[in-house]
Amino acid sequence: MSSRQASRRAIVLGAGGVLGFAWTLGALSALEAVAGLEARDADVIVGTSAGSVAAGLLGCGLPVEAICRHHQGVPAPADPLIDYDYDVATGGVLPPRPGWRPGSPRLVLDSLRHPRRTSPIVALSGLLPTGRGTLQPVHDLMANVAEVAGFAETWPTRPRPWIVAGDYRTGKRVVFGRDSLAPRRGSVPRIIRRAALADAVTASCSIPAWYPPTIIDGVPYIDGGTLSNASADVLLGTEVDEVFILAPMASVEVDRARTAVGRMERIVRRAITKGILADVAALRATGAQVCVVTPGPLDLEVMGLNLMNPSRRTEVLETAQETAAVQLARQLSVRGAWSTRSRVARDRSGDAPA
Repeated sequence: MSSRQASRRAIVLGAGGVLGFAWTLGALSALEAVAGLEARDADVIVGTSAGSVAAGLLGCGLPVEAICRHHQGVPAPADPLIDYDYDVATGGVLPPRPGWRPGSPRLVLDSLRHPRRTSPIVALSGLLPTGRGTLQPVHDLMANVAEVAGFAETWPTRPRPWIVAGDYRTGKRVVFGRDSLAPRRGSVPRIIRRAALADAVTASCSIPAWYPPTIIDGVPYIDGGTLSNASADVLLGTEVDEVFILAPMASVEVDRARTAVGRMERIVRRAITKGILADVAALRATGAQVCVVTPGPLDLEVMGLNLMNPSRRTEVLETAQETAAVQLARQLSVRGAWSTRSRVARDRSGDAPA
C-alpha cells in the first residue's frame, strides 16, 4: 500500500431474513447520510444470508437509494430495473412442511466422531430435514442484476462481495469471492472457491429445514448464518483499516420482551451479539477502526418476532434509517469522524485501494 493511498474500507452485512434485509437497507442509508460515504465505494462487502443479497446488489453497482426505493415500491424512472416481489418472493411467513430425512447425514456422523470440530448448532443443522421452500426468485434477481451489470460470468471487483455460506458436508465456512485483499505479513494465500454470484448468494440464503441446500459443482451449501451470523472475523489478516458492521440479528441494546417466545429470542440475540463483539475486539486489536450498528429497542418492537414476515418491512426500513443514524453519529463523533476524513483523503489523493 502506497503512502498516498487512503484507508481500505469494509462493510459487513449480517444475516436476518426478510426483515433483516429491510433493516440493513435502512442502516446502509443512514451510513451514507451520516458517515458521508457511499456504500459502493467500499473495497469489500462481507454478506451473510440476507446480507449477501445486499452485498451482491451493491457489488453490481446498484445505489443504496435505488434499492430502498424499489423495496418501498416507489422506484424512480431512472432507477435500475429490479424484478423482485418482496412480499412473496421468499415464500410465506412460515416454511412449508419439510421432508423427513436428515439434510446431511455425513455432517451428523462426522460431528459424532469429532465433536470438537463442529459446533452443536452446525451439527444440528445436519440433522434437520431438507426444506421444501424455493429461493428461485432470489437466484433470478441476482442473476438478472449481475447480467445487466456485466457480471454474469465474472465476479464484481469494487466493491468486492464476499459471500458466506456453509459446506453442508463438512460444516466448514466458505467465503465465495475472497480473493481481492492481500493477506498480511506474507501469509499463505487462501484457496478460492469459484461460483456464479447468483449461485453463491442463493447458497448463503439456504436456511436449513426451510429451503433445500444449494448445489454448486456437486457440493451442497447452506445459509452462512448457521456458522456465523456476520462473519466479521473473515477480515482478520487483511489490509482493511475501517470496518462498518451492520448486524440485524444482534442487539447491543435490548429491551425486555413480554412473552416467553420473545425472551427466548432475546437470548439468541445476546448470544449473536457476544460473538460479533468478540470479532470486533479481534479486529480492533489489529489496529482496524470498527463501527457496529444493531437494532435497538424501537427496531425490535417494529420487527416483531418473525423476521420472515414481509408485512412489516417498510416500517422496519424507515425506523432503521433513524435509529442507525443515531448510533452512527454517536460512534463516529467519539472516533473523530475517521471515516469521513479517510474519504476526503482518498478524494484528494486520487488513489483507490488496490
